[in-house]
Amino acid sequence: MKRKLFLNAYIAAIGVATLLVIGFAVAAAAHQVDSAHWSNATILYAAFFAILSMIASRQLLYYQPSSQVAMGTAAQVAAIVSLPLPFALLAVAAGKALSELSLLIQGKRKARAVVVNIGGTLLANVAGGTAFHLLHGGQFLWSSGLTPLLALPAFLSLSILYHAVDALVIVGAISLSSNESPWRAFRDMALSVFAPHLSLGFVGLVFAVLWHFSPVLSLLIMIPIWLSMRSFQAVARLQRETVEAVLKMAESIDYRDTGTYEHSKRIADMTRRLARSLGLTPEHISDIVLASQVHDLGKIGISNDILLKTGRLTDEEYVAMQEHPVIGEEILRSYSAFRSSATIVRHHHERWDGKGYPDGLKGEEIPLGSRIITVVDSFDAMTDDRVYRKGMSVEDAVQRLKDGIGSQFDPRVCGAFIQMLIDEGVYTPPETHPDLLRLVRESAAG
Repeated sequence: MKRKLFLNAYIAAIGVATLLVIGFAVAAAAHQVDSAHWSNATILYAAFFAILSMIASRQLLYYQPSSQVAMGTAAQVAAIVSLPLPFALLAVAAGKALSELSLLIQGKRKARAVVVNIGGTLLANVAGGTAFHLLHGGQFLWSSGLTPLLALPAFLSLSILYHAVDALVIVGAISLSSNESPWRAFRDMALSVFAPHLSLGFVGLVFAVLWHFSPVLSLLIMIPIWLSMRSFQAVARLQRETVEAVLKMAESIDYRDTGTYEHSKRIADMTRRLARSLGLTPEHISDIVLASQVHDLGKIGISNDILLKTGRLTDEEYVAMQEHPVIGEEILRSYSAFRSSATIVRHHHERWDGKGYPDGLKGEEIPLGSRIITVVDSFDAMTDDRVYRKGMSVEDAVQRLKDGIGSQFDPRVCGAFIQMLIDEGVYTPPETHPDLLRLVRESAAG
C-alpha cells in the first residue's frame, strides 16, 4: 500500500515538474518575442520540430533482438541545437505529448506511463539543453575555422545529461512499481541504451548543422537514416537467428540428457511466472528466462558415460559434471545476446548456504536469476519422469523444497515459488500441516 502511495506521489511530482517547465518555457518564449530576440521563422521552425519529434518518437530503432529505442532523441537534440532553448523545449513537449497521447488513445499506453515518459523526456531536454547553451555550444558550432570543434564538450554534456536524467526518471517509477533494485534497473537501462542514444544524438547534431545552412538540404539526411535503420534491423535479425540457433542446440542437450525437448520449455515458463511474481522488470525477466532456456548447455562438454549414467556418480565423475555450468558460461560469453545471461547460467548450481558449485557463492552473492532457476529446475527435475525413474509427486517435491529453504534455496524465492504453486492450484497444502503455509508466507515475505 505504501509503495503505491509513493508511486502515485512520484508520478504527481513528475507531472507538476513537467507543467512548471512548460510554464517557464512559455514565459521565456513570450519574453523573447516581446524583446524581438527571434525571427519570424522561429515559431514556424518550432512547429516543424514538434511534428518531427512526434513522428520520430513513433519510429523504433532495433539494436538487439528484443530491444529498441525511439528515434525521437535525434529530433529533440536537433531542436535543442537549432532553436532558442524555450522554443526548443516547447517543440519537444508538444511532439512528445502528441506521440504519447496518441498511444494512450489507442490503448497502448497507461496514463501513468504517459506522464512519466513526457516528464522524463522534457526534464532530460531541460538538463541537456541548459548545459549545451551554458557551455556556448551554439556559438562555437556556428563559428568558422576549427572553432566548431569547441562545441564538442557542450554536445557531450547534452548527450550525457539527457540520457542520465531520462533514465533516472524512468528508473524511479520502475523501482516504486516493482521489487527491482534501483541500481539494477538503472544499470540495465542506462548502459544498454547509452550507445544508441549517443548515436541518435550525433544524428540530431548533423541534422541541425545541415538545417542551419539549408533546411531543404537537411532533409537529405533522411536517406542515410533510413539505410542505418535497415542495417540495425538486419543486425537485430541476425542476433535473433543466433539466439534461436543456440536455443535449438540447448534443446538437443535436453533430449540427450532427459529424453525430452520439453524440459527447458517448462523451466522457462515457470521461471517467467516466478520472476513476475517477484516483481522484477521485464528486462531482468527476459535475461533470466533466456538463461533458463540454456542453463544446461554446458552439458555438451560432458561425456555420455557420465551424463547418461543411471547409477551414483564416482567422485571423479561428479567433479567432471560440476564443470558444465562453467562450460555453458564460456560458450554463451561468445554471443552478445547471451552476455547478461551467461553469469546466471554459471551460478545456477550454487547453494544458499555456500556449499554449491562452481564458485561456492552463498546468499545474496548468488545472482537472483540463478537462485530462481535453482528452485524451478530442482522442482522440475524431481517431478519429471525419466527413463530410469518415475517422478515424485508434487507434494513430495514441495516437501523437499521446504526442507531446503535456507540451506539449498533462497528462502524468499523458494517461498514465492511454493506460493505460486498454491495460487495456481498445482499444490494444495494439507490441512494437517498449517505450519507449511506459515513458513511459505514468511519465506516469501522475507
